[in-house]
Amino acid sequence: MQERIRRWLPGQRAAGQRGARSRRLPRRERERLHERAALIGVASVIAVVALLLGGGAVYQYWYLPRQVIVEVNGERVTRGDYWKMRKLELLNQISQYQQLANLTTGQQSTQYQQLADQARQQLETVEKDPINQPTVEQMVDDLIVVQRMGQLGVSIDPKELEEYTLSLFSSVPLLTPTPTLGVDPTAAAWATATAAVTPTPTPTPTPEPGVTPTPSPTPTPTPSVSPTATPTVPPEEARATATAVMAEYRDTVLDQAGLSFDDFKRFVVRPLLAREKVQRALEEQIPLRGEQVHARHILLTTREAAEQALADIQGGADFVTVARERSIDSDTAPNGGDLGWLPRGYMPPEFDDVAFSLSPGEVGGPVQTIYGWHVIQVLERDPDRPISLRMLETLRSRAFQRWLDEQRRTSTIEWHLGLTPVPTPATQPFVAPPDAPPTPTPTPTPTPAAGETPAATPTP
Repeated sequence: MQERIRRWLPGQRAAGQRGARSRRLPRRERERLHERAALIGVASVIAVVALLLGGGAVYQYWYLPRQVIVEVNGERVTRGDYWKMRKLELLNQISQYQQLANLTTGQQSTQYQQLADQARQQLETVEKDPINQPTVEQMVDDLIVVQRMGQLGVSIDPKELEEYTLSLFSSVPLLTPTPTLGVDPTAAAWATATAAVTPTPTPTPTPEPGVTPTPSPTPTPTPSVSPTATPTVPPEEARATATAVMAEYRDTVLDQAGLSFDDFKRFVVRPLLAREKVQRALEEQIPLRGEQVHARHILLTTREAAEQALADIQGGADFVTVARERSIDSDTAPNGGDLGWLPRGYMPPEFDDVAFSLSPGEVGGPVQTIYGWHVIQVLERDPDRPISLRMLETLRSRAFQRWLDEQRRTSTIEWHLGLTPVPTPATQPFVAPPDAPPTPTPTPTPTPAAGETPAATPTP
């Protein structure tokens, strides 16, 4: 009875019917069903593998190159851009090290060859290695220069960019030379007077008694050789040669780096030309003469030390003596901290604010700069003094970096992928101004002979 009831239950009836049907399937049909199931399984595996491979390719060749490394004032630098620039950087290193290895011998040649080999190994793993921070920092600087050059009235038109690009591959000048920057006539006269050093005559040795002096050999005249004039290359020939070299560079170096020629002009040539034009514009802004102070300073590491030095000087201590004994500026401490004549802009702004507010003889500070803590004394002032050629050259050479530092400070730079900007050191080593007095040579104290009484030193 129970067996009959179970047979009428829906689940049991369906199972019984399926069992009956399966028992009725022919053998060939069952084999065909098994083959179809196997094919479906194989196809599923292939589909999964293809999906995984396709996903990996999409990740490697589409997603990763588009990852943003840093944004500079809203303009992005992607990982793909970085890969190109890093490869170009390594290719240039390989070329330079290989040339040096070929030009040198022995251990030095071996070392250069090893550096070239290391760069080759890095070239093969650029896309897997950690991001090289200096390369990215350089790309950030290049972007800022191109973005901000308009503030100085600088621009680059397409034709100018093309001509400049071609000039990079020419061994002879293709562009019109830039006029030489001017100098103040008085400063030029100072430089000429300083350079005119009278040669010291060589003393003739006095022969000992009874010794015949050996005559000096007569120098053999060296035939003068006229310098070979550099052959003049026709402009058409020079441009044709530069074009051929440029094409070779594109087909070899740029192709290896994955850079198109448009990429090369965007990432390399335009920033290079922008830097030159910005540098020139900034150099032209440096005045040839202006207000200056003749100052000296005592440089110390802490505010407390600087305050103590100032208190001692205000209490009657000699500034020169305190500078010689305590200043950490090894260049000027022997001279009592004498910095020479300083125009505005050579020293940090914090230093200038104090120094140019003092009258001759006054002492000010302490004031903190990137070098430490300063106590300042002004010796002289001149409202319109020519800037010396050495100081002018220094101001011009430092103008671009100072401008770039200010542009970075005022730019919006957003770092991604865990990168952070390279920190600026809290303090930097101080370098004496080019016009600071030289370190005095100590005068030797004469040693009295045995039995002699040393003479008393006159009191000044």
